[in-house]
Amino acid sequence: MGYIKDLKDQALATLRGKWGSFVGLTFIYMLLYGIACCLMLYGTLFEGSSFKTLAIVFTIIGAIVSFLFIPIQYGYYIAHLNSSRQDLPADIGDLFIGYKRFWHVIGTYLLMMVVFMVVAIPIVIIAVLGAVYENTTAGFIISGTLFFFEIPVIILALAYSMVTFILYDDEELSAKEILTKSRMMMRNHKGELFLLMLSFIGWMLLCVFTFGIGMFWLMPYMQMTFTKFYEQIRAEYEGVGEENESVVMNEPVEEAVPVEDAE
Repeated sequence: MGYIKDLKDQALATLRGKWGSFVGLTFIYMLLYGIACCLMLYGTLFEGSSFKTLAIVFTIIGAIVSFLFIPIQYGYYIAHLNSSRQDLPADIGDLFIGYKRFWHVIGTYLLMMVVFMVVAIPIVIIAVLGAVYENTTAGFIISGTLFFFEIPVIILALAYSMVTFILYDDEELSAKEILTKSRMMMRNHKGELFLLMLSFIGWMLLCVFTFGIGMFWLMPYMQMTFTKFYEQIRAEYEGVGEENESVVMNEPVEEAVPVEDAE
């Protein structure tokens, strides 16, 4: 567990003297995210009422805004990465850096979403069966198995957790290659990241008592820690695994050494 403390110490050291810029960055990020969510919510509120046209309009606008928000999510990650590497305060402009490569960013995220949807098909089927047999023994058993089918989705989320960073660092890679590289980098590291995420639960509970205000400080702390985690495993990957990357990417090499998938 010492690596968790080390990563958190590194994150705090980077954030020292820069908290104001990151709180401001997080405020703008959450504000834009809130606008997207509110537009979707308004569409839901008007459903079933006499304002059906208004519901459709808000739903469509909300969907478009949510789609356009994806590069901003990308930019929030990159703002932390750039600050970590350059030892500078957060740059608000980094929030919108994803729009310079809009289609590549969108395409990569959409491909990742499609993969998640395919893996989540059993979960949807079980949830539907649980609803059909609700309040019966069969329904209870079916619902009880739902957790076990969620495990592959959690593992996949951990495997693809480095996609945003790789998308920024390796601009020449295609969306498929970015997802592949994230899986390769996360081999034998998914458990470490999972424990790192769990280590912030206590801070999240404390934020409840601040009516969510504490999240403006916790989110930069968490994201900077995850950034340090990426920097660490990327350095390890480039040191021992990059020579095998071309093999997995199906690129020609003189001598290809098979790489066993240990996921």
